[in-house]
Amino acid sequence: MIRVFACLALLAAVPAAAVTPAYLDDRSTPQTLIRSYYNAITRSEYSRAYSYYPANTLPAFATWSKGYENTRSVEVLTGKAIADPGAGNIYYNLPVAIRSVSKAGKVEVFGGCYVLHITNFGMQTEPPYQPMTIRSGKLSKSTKTLKLALPKSCAP
Repeated sequence: MIRVFACLALLAAVPAAAVTPAYLDDRSTPQTLIRSYYNAITRSEYSRAYSYYPANTLPAFATWSKGYENTRSVEVLTGKAIADPGAGNIYYNLPVAIRSVSKAGKVEVFGGCYVLHITNFGMQTEPPYQPMTIRSGKLSKSTKTLKLALPKSCAP
């Protein structure tokens, strides 16, 4: 019985952030794309995270990935995406707030907007299929809680 309590006490001492989240790669909505992006960062799968942007739109991979090397986990909160369709393309403006925890335990909150893009679904008739991608994102550090850091909207 004492061994069981000792094991439970040991498990309780392990921080929740030490648990690797389940793999998520869902690019079907703006919200799930951003959750998948930060899932890749939390899992240290930087190559996958990098792939959520169109080719040749980011700095070199080695430079870009260094920006996340001290990140232990990221919690994401998304708002309502606003679609801005036109001329065969759909752009989405998505409010996002994140709570980042560094490997040293430092917690930071950021809020802002992402712009996502996909070619109109019916226009992609030949391979290669191009899934939804992140076109840009601008997050600013916040002193607010995660929920309060989430912008109410991101106008096109």
